[in-house]
This record gives sequence, structure tokens and C-alpha cells, in this order.
Amino acid sequence: MRQVFATILLGLAALSGAGAASAQVVVNQQALQQLSGKPVAPQRPVVRRPYRPIVRRPVVRRPVVMRPLPLPPPPPPVSVPVVAAVPPPPKPAGPRAVTLVFPSVDVALPGGAARQLSHFIGAKADARAHYIVQATAPGVAGDPSVARRMALNRGLAVRAVLRRAGVASDHIIVQALGNPPGIVPNHVTLTEIP
Repeated sequence: MRQVFATILLGLAALSGAGAASAQVVVNQQALQQLSGKPVAPQRPVVRRPYRPIVRRPVVRRPVVMRPLPLPPPPPPVSVPVVAAVPPPPKPAGPRAVTLVFPSVDVALPGGAARQLSHFIGAKADARAHYIVQATAPGVAGDPSVARRMALNRGLAVRAVLRRAGVASDHIIVQALGNPPGIVPNHVTLTEIP
């Protein structure tokens, strides 16, 4: 107990007397409790355990294996009723054509050509059909316009027969070819385009 009082007194003297010196005060709690007269339970000493760092184990990453998803089962077979074979539709016929032969220098229709054209057109002309008249004629070596003029006149003669049969004028195309190489002159070809 003397030791406790001595410690306290030394601490107080150091605090009160010396302004320049600093002192450390240590207080013993157990000693203070004994002075109060209460029974003091012995305190367990504080045991400090040594610091152990937490060691983290490295995370091992395994490669991800992508597995394909299972495919759905195939659909059940569909029963197709047996149908009798249908023949393919007939191919459309090509454009109809008729060829008229003219004498070497004539521009008018030859005999029987009007009857041949009326048979080709029929009793009543198709209002939707278009006609192409391609006319040729022999020419003079130095002047190709002679053959073209003669071919144009032959084409217009055929056009006049078509107009009398009731074909609209905007449905008739006249092509005066003159004397083209590779084509026999003195022919007029009438083609119907449906």
C-alpha cells in the first residue's frame, strides 16, 4: 500500500511542481479498488496472441468447357397424300407470222395476198393484239433510200388491209428494212404479238 501512495504522490508532485518537465502517470486499477475497501476479484492477465497473417489460397481457374446444347428431336415425318401427276401447262405458242412475196418492182399487194391476210387475221381482229410489218425491197447499189422507200410503200399496203379489218392504227408497227444484207428482198412478214 505504501507503494501505491508513493506512486500517487510522485505523480502529483511531478504534475504540480515542474512546468518544464513532463511525467507519465501510471494508475494501477487493482490498487485503487483495494483502497475503496471492496473485495477485488483477481483479474485475468491479458494474453496477446501473436499475429498470424491470413493466407489466402490462390483461386485456380479452370477453363470453361462449352458443351453444345442437345438438338431437339427431328419432327415426325409428314405423310403426303399421293396426287395424280398433273401435266405441265402447255407452253405458250410463239407469235404467229405470215410472209408475202412481192414481184421485184411492184408496190401493190400481189394477187391472193389480201385473202391470205384476211385468213391470217380471222373473222374478227383481236383488239389486244399488236402487229409488226417488216418489209424488204431490192435496192440500187448507189442509193439505199430507193429500197427503203419501196419497202415502206409495201408495208403501208399491208397496214391498209389490217386497218380495214378493224385493227387500231396504234397496234400496227411498220418497219421498212430496205435491202439488208443476209435477207432475201421482196418479202413482207406480218407478225402478230398477243
